Amino acid sequence: MAKPKNQKPPFALRALAAFAVTLAALFVLLLAAYALPGEPVRDHVYDSAVKIAGEGLYPEYLNFKLFQMDNYTDTIMLTEAASADEAPPLTAMMTNTAYNVDNFETLADDLQWYIERDWAAGAQRTDAPALVPFSYARYWHGYLIWLRPLLLVTDITGVRVVQYLVLAALFAAVAVLLRRRCGLRAAVWFAVSQLLVTAFWAPHQVQFFTCFAVAYAGCVWVLAKPRRSDDVCLALLVLGVVTSFCDLLVTPVLTLGLPLVCWLLEPQQRLRAGTRQCGIVVGGSLTWGVGYLLCWASKWVLAGLVTGQNVIADALHQVGVRTAADSWHGMELTWSNILRFVYTTLAGKHLFWPLVLAVVLLLALFAASIRDRQQLARALPLGLCALMTPAWFIVLRTHSIQHGWFTWRALGLTVFAGLAFLYYCCDVRQIAKRLKRT
Repeated sequence: MAKPKNQKPPFALRALAAFAVTLAALFVLLLAAYALPGEPVRDHVYDSAVKIAGEGLYPEYLNFKLFQMDNYTDTIMLTEAASADEAPPLTAMMTNTAYNVDNFETLADDLQWYIERDWAAGAQRTDAPALVPFSYARYWHGYLIWLRPLLLVTDITGVRVVQYLVLAALFAAVAVLLRRRCGLRAAVWFAVSQLLVTAFWAPHQVQFFTCFAVAYAGCVWVLAKPRRSDDVCLALLVLGVVTSFCDLLVTPVLTLGLPLVCWLLEPQQRLRAGTRQCGIVVGGSLTWGVGYLLCWASKWVLAGLVTGQNVIADALHQVGVRTAADSWHGMELTWSNILRFVYTTLAGKHLFWPLVLAVVLLLALFAASIRDRQQLARALPLGLCALMTPAWFIVLRTHSIQHGWFTWRALGLTVFAGLAFLYYCCDVRQIAKRLKRT
């Protein structure tokens, strides 16, 4: 029997092709970035290091810890950009050499010393600090795809301006498309959720910018026209690859959850809403995870083959550090210690029992305002999306706690999906109706 002309290949084959094409395209783009001339890049990196040294490594807006910036990591990124031509492009791309000294607080000054070396002779100035090279090969460092070209013509200020323009355009596109396809409420939910997590400060840092830009771009693609569930899952796989390639484990779950919520909010999906879509949420999460992990693992294997280093062992060690118990301010991050710390901190400020009471009351209000079981089931896929960030924090508890001052922005997904979930399954008028019945 002849096959229908328009029959698509099996999903697994399409997923494999999407993974291979995406990784190959990113690989070529990154290799091209490494092949760019180094001198003009280093000139602008030097100017950037001077500016960062003036700002400080961890400046805070409004003297608030959660509004803290991370110039330390951006300085490492600038070092990667400056050192990219120390070796042939492929070797440099696999080795990812950076430099450090014993005192991390002088990192921006050390970057200036690094650039002031005699590049013709390969020698450092005699009065320079001892810069120790280390390989950061467990990441792809795909952010260099746009960072090195920009550093050809501008310094970190120009890079930030470009990032602000790009993210503002993407934010506006998502808001407009949500308004057009899903209604004003959806656009407001999105805008509120992103403003609450200060997405407007993400472009100030290269590492903060990446996940927000990728997530917003994914939302634009999802909302551009109606998408089938299998196409959305393939898109999530691609987003997982791009995130793993470009991000340094900042807020990656945004690139999974935000596009998925946008898709679930579309009218045709609301008509089909229910437990079946929970399967799509789980399936989409798995395809994103496969793309994310396979992309990461491919760097470990390739870097090991090219450099001869045991990159896989280092990467697996770092995975263990970020997921297993470690220390934070002298406290071992076991669950018992974490819960004890939360209790003693809140109890010391006489907030524990008031917060417990508030949580109980909110849960009671939620239960009393549920429209009915059918509406709760229809909203459940959005509820699963709202839980993605807490689940991510639990799995990567060490990393999430140690770097909580920037990982908290992943809660923008929880707020966006949570607002939609509450709207579709709850109605405060149900409280009055239930009270009348009693």
